[in-house]
Amino acid sequence: MDDIVKVSIIVPIYNVDQYIEKCIGSIMQQTYQNLEIILVDDGSPDDSGKIADEYALRDSRIKVIHKKNAGVSAARNTGIDAATGDYICFSDGDDYVMPNYVEHLLHLCVHNHADIAYTVDMYTTFHKEKVKHGISRVITPEEATENILCYKVPIGVYSKMFKRSFVEMYHLRFLEDVFIGEGFNFNTACFQRANKVVLSTERIYFYRRDNESSAMTKFREDKCRMALKAIDIIKENLVIKTSRILKAWNFANWHTHFDMYCWIVNAKAKTSNVKLYKKCRKISRWKAYFAFCVPTKKSERIRGMLGILSPLIVAKLMLWRSKR
Repeated sequence: MDDIVKVSIIVPIYNVDQYIEKCIGSIMQQTYQNLEIILVDDGSPDDSGKIADEYALRDSRIKVIHKKNAGVSAARNTGIDAATGDYICFSDGDDYVMPNYVEHLLHLCVHNHADIAYTVDMYTTFHKEKVKHGISRVITPEEATENILCYKVPIGVYSKMFKRSFVEMYHLRFLEDVFIGEGFNFNTACFQRANKVVLSTERIYFYRRDNESSAMTKFREDKCRMALKAIDIIKENLVIKTSRILKAWNFANWHTHFDMYCWIVNAKAKTSNVKLYKKCRKISRWKAYFAFCVPTKKSERIRGMLGILSPLIVAKLMLWRSKR
């Protein structure tokens, strides 16, 4: 690629002053250097925006945009609108990327003439093992869409790269009234429209699970309802409507309701959200069979079996894992 191709990395920033230096530093130290680093300060009340400005003085590739708080979707859209790179990718401000993050994804896109490339796994706070023998392969838009709806791919927008001309051609943007599941919606919208997609099994992104201020740490009813609505929006906006994709959406719908059930139970929010609790519990049990109708992970099938027997077991296991 000879550094001819420019890549824009978009980082929305809000209340991440204790993590943002690690994030920016990891991007600056990429093995691929022809970068445009767009830091979007979404009206953060802490020192995140100030730190971003300090880094911009050190590296001419960094652009800082300060805006009134409007949520992560609006922040990412601001970054997309400002981007001038041939490709765009994302990082969250409380995460960080491996040195080959850009190089790996860009090679997959350019070498295969693909609109999108992504990795199927990532490092996390409790999952730091390196992949010994990584592989990559080209897949169809239908398979890519099925993969993400079946949770074989991280549903967030990180660990993915998009050709900017493709994003602009279809005017693909984050839905600004969606504040939970916004990445899931953006990804499925993109995957369905791509010429082809490349997947890789390498781990090149570190997702922090121990940030107490992250979106899903503390229970809020509006976030719970938003997550459920976001899944409905995905179905409403499906472009590929084959039986394969509809089954995958039903699995994702079940999975989301199950996640929300576990959240309600573990946050001890059952008595204050009785109707929501009962709805999520019912779907967690009665729609669990979709875990056996789609190509998903073995762990998801086990979850489906436990969901049929007793959803509470899964909730308690999730709580145990988080405490551990």
